[in-house]
Amino acid sequence: MLKVLTMKAIPVFSLDAVKGLIVTKFTDDKVPEKPAHRDDHYIFIFQEEGESRLMVDFNEITLKGCTVLCLLPGQVHYGLSVSNTVAWFLAVNPEELNEKIRPVFVPDTPVKIDNPELIKRAILLLSDAGNVMPYQVTRSLLDACLGMFAATYEQIAHCKTSGLRVNIITHAFKTLLLQQSYKTMKSPADYATHLNISTSYLNEAVKFVTGFPVSYLIQQEIVLEAKRILYYTDHGVKEIAHLLGYDDAAYFSRLFSKVAGMSPIQFRGKYRDSSM
Repeated sequence: MLKVLTMKAIPVFSLDAVKGLIVTKFTDDKVPEKPAHRDDHYIFIFQEEGESRLMVDFNEITLKGCTVLCLLPGQVHYGLSVSNTVAWFLAVNPEELNEKIRPVFVPDTPVKIDNPELIKRAILLLSDAGNVMPYQVTRSLLDACLGMFAATYEQIAHCKTSGLRVNIITHAFKTLLLQQSYKTMKSPADYATHLNISTSYLNEAVKFVTGFPVSYLIQQEIVLEAKRILYYTDHGVKEIAHLLGYDDAAYFSRLFSKVAGMSPIQFRGKYRDSSM
């Protein structure tokens, strides 16, 4: 059963700590209605047919036909519409994902499936197992589903080298960002120290994989979180700066303006106020 954790005005949904897994089938007439929210776990949407639209961190994503989509912990999302949709919703706690396949899943990227029959069978078995089968059986079925999802995502060109050390380092760095470490760790050196590597090597690895330096990605994550709070809450800029680990609200505003191309107040006025 899902439970809601309190996190200011943005709901955070958490899985049962013991089971750590939910498998649900939904169609047009059985789509759960939820406000914009976060999850502290991974979400995999396996759409068999139809068309679905959802908003993920200010990006509208459309799933057409037989498709898989992965949402990472911490992303703010909500559904927009469904049409002739038959899909499965798989929610999994992070600790249930093998470390070797985590780097494969690229967020906000729907991936088409050419041969879905094996995935369908595995999900059906996993759903039917429920509380009936022993944990070891459920665990094996879950691993099979996640393995097939990972194989599907490996179709994406830049994931083909996911075993390289630079990819492993980049994934570890991104995991720290997703854990909201940017609230206390603001510099590349902070992350390099945590990962027990040099700052220059961290920068080289991350830039090789993503095309961007570490400082750029840290700032992008900070500003994305600020945008979430600006859009979904009524917190003032000073309070948001404090929530993100900045004592100097003016410095935070300058950083936001540099990255977003507009001030925090302008962002709220443009995107939130215009949608009300």
